[in-house]
Amino acid sequence: MKPLYLVILPVILLLGGSTAPIKRNFDLKQLSGNLQLTLKHGVWKLWQEKPVYQNITLDLVCNQGQCESEIWGYAPKFNQEVDHEGTLIKNNLQISSMTKSLDAWRLTIKMNIQFHPWNPESQEATYNIELVPDKNQLIGSYSGNFNQRFLQGRITGSIQPYWPISIKNHRLLSPQEHPRLIFRKHEVTALKAKVKTPIGQAVLAQLNKTLQQQVFYEGYVPNGGYHAVGYCFLALITDDKNAAEKGWKLVETSMKNPGNRLLEQSPIVAGVALAYDLCYQLWDENRLEKVTSWLAGQINRLIKGDSPKNGWNSNHASNWNARARGAAGIAALAIFNEPDKFFSESYDSYRQIKLAERNIKRYLRTAIGDRGFGIEGDHYTTEPFILTIFPFLQAYRNVMGKDLVKGSSAQWILPHYLMRIIEQDEQLQLASYGRHRMYAGSSLFSLGLGTVSDEFLPSIIWFFDRYLGQKGDQTFGINSPYEVPFIFSAYPKKINQKNPVDTFNKVLVDETKGFYNFRNQWQGKDDIVTNIYLKKHSLGGVWTFPDVGSFRIWGLGGRWANPGASELQSSEENVVIMPKSRPWVSSELLGFQSRSNGSGIVTLKTSPIWRKNSQPPVGIEGLRSFAVDYSGTSGSPGLFVLVDQFNGSVQSKEFREKIWIMHTAEKVTIKDQSFIIKAANGATMKGTFVMPNPVKISFEKTQQGGKIMATGGDEFFVIMTVQKGLPPAVKITGSGLTSQVKVGQQEIYYSQGRIFLLNF
Repeated sequence: MKPLYLVILPVILLLGGSTAPIKRNFDLKQLSGNLQLTLKHGVWKLWQEKPVYQNITLDLVCNQGQCESEIWGYAPKFNQEVDHEGTLIKNNLQISSMTKSLDAWRLTIKMNIQFHPWNPESQEATYNIELVPDKNQLIGSYSGNFNQRFLQGRITGSIQPYWPISIKNHRLLSPQEHPRLIFRKHEVTALKAKVKTPIGQAVLAQLNKTLQQQVFYEGYVPNGGYHAVGYCFLALITDDKNAAEKGWKLVETSMKNPGNRLLEQSPIVAGVALAYDLCYQLWDENRLEKVTSWLAGQINRLIKGDSPKNGWNSNHASNWNARARGAAGIAALAIFNEPDKFFSESYDSYRQIKLAERNIKRYLRTAIGDRGFGIEGDHYTTEPFILTIFPFLQAYRNVMGKDLVKGSSAQWILPHYLMRIIEQDEQLQLASYGRHRMYAGSSLFSLGLGTVSDEFLPSIIWFFDRYLGQKGDQTFGINSPYEVPFIFSAYPKKINQKNPVDTFNKVLVDETKGFYNFRNQWQGKDDIVTNIYLKKHSLGGVWTFPDVGSFRIWGLGGRWANPGASELQSSEENVVIMPKSRPWVSSELLGFQSRSNGSGIVTLKTSPIWRKNSQPPVGIEGLRSFAVDYSGTSGSPGLFVLVDQFNGSVQSKEFREKIWIMHTAEKVTIKDQSFIIKAANGATMKGTFVMPNPVKISFEKTQQGGKIMATGGDEFFVIMTVQKGLPPAVKITGSGLTSQVKVGQQEIYYSQGRIFLLNF
């Protein structure tokens, strides 16, 4: 009878029929956590004089069915820029007297639906909701009124773990308590004592160095406010009134020089808010009122967004959203519960905190994968984190007493980059993806250390100490004055350190975005790091590169497979291109295997490319299988195998020409079916083409080094080894994709659409 009930339940509820309880074995404890109820066609508005209905999702926080009165709603198709506030009016749980489990759940919710972020007026919606459990979810229906219309429809509900997570023994803010964002007022005494320690002196030396940097009030990252943070921190822990005055002048000038767009305004607001918090006890009330009122206005601006004509990108996964809403959150936390007289008009800073929080949560869900890979690439991912997101996450924890990091993708940002970083030329570098081919570097660790969970901290500290801290270069990752109070308060941590591979394993997989990272060890400059990006899905409206199946190989002192130029062209990736065709959009995983030594095999299939309006359909799809072997069985520390195969109209005019491309930063020589890449330290990579045979290999110099190109067929089968000394011999038996290859004691073959390693 259960399947029948699932079909007729919405009809019964919507028609006002029987409300007799349906017995279900659903433990009431399951109604604990973050509940999301999606009401089909729960809001509407006129569009071109016709009513258009959209779904709305209501967010509740509940404990065994008893829910907080505060409700928030979001209807992105109704208006992507607006979150709607509401209240739980009635909460009625119908419990079975026999099983003591939930039979039905009735809620009455009132929501204030705002039509546009720039118009504060709203209309009230009332929803009478009836739900029943269905496995680990909820189903049901609603009826209600909004915008002078009666509404009714189906509901689907999900239950997720609590996020953010409440912090035990959190101290509530006292009136006008400052500092509060980076650290709390009760911690200041200990920080002042820390100044006298060798670590304290070393960190302050770095602060003084960065304070000598040039101050910019223009550009992509105006840093006047960030310099003010450095002076205000110095004033706070050394009681230097002169430093507080310098901080004020920087803040005052920053407020008078707004950024051209919200992208540039965000770091200005973040810097001013952090400086305000640190200098609060050192500035007079007139200054505090001036900054408080200015911040309130900027928060409204950053939360509401802007016109696309001014470059604004409101998409959840956009770095614009992350920058702006992170800065708004920092500022709202800074002025939370300030005296009314500090504001030029009535102001609800709690509401602005919630709006910033909800936007950042959506960013973390959409832009960042489950293991920290950002869909917009390394630069556009890490820059917002160091400018606003890490400061917001730390400030939110201190002020609100809740942790937004644990249980979210944010907790994997530092582990993700830790497992990709290579020590080269006495710097911490990585082979990047996305636009601008760079990442935030050591600033990620100086700013993010305070947000690291206890389970990850031993390995993060291992890395930090070894390269940036007491045992390293003693820069403490500091590249700008505002980073100093973050690392000063978070470091050192007295903790038993662990090698990162013992915590995060040698293979790091971001399943959400399709990123696979293989590391052979974490020891130093001879480590090898390899990764491949499947680009499992493509989000519209954000920066995304033609990275489908592109890979990177760095190690033993060489940048063997490197990113190309920062241009939106597939020829700047390590892929097979078809010059007369548009590039692949996304791919799906066909198979994955890994081993504890860091080895792995990934096989993907691209989304098809179709000729427009072709009858019968003309199209092509690609299959790429990529193997990484760190076992040493091949006679080299790194063996890499790559097979590219194509299905469909492979000989059609737009798909016929195929060019295998790999970019490298090193010197290249070519002979017959092979290429040799040589690094400055003498290490080499040898690549041998099993297919095509014969193959035409060429090399073209670029600003990044050069790129190897191979043509000659519709399929590619390549063996590559990295080593110091002579490369192992490659023995090929047979021909084509059915060839069997032996390298040292490792045997390689391709079958059923994937690479196989005999000793794997």
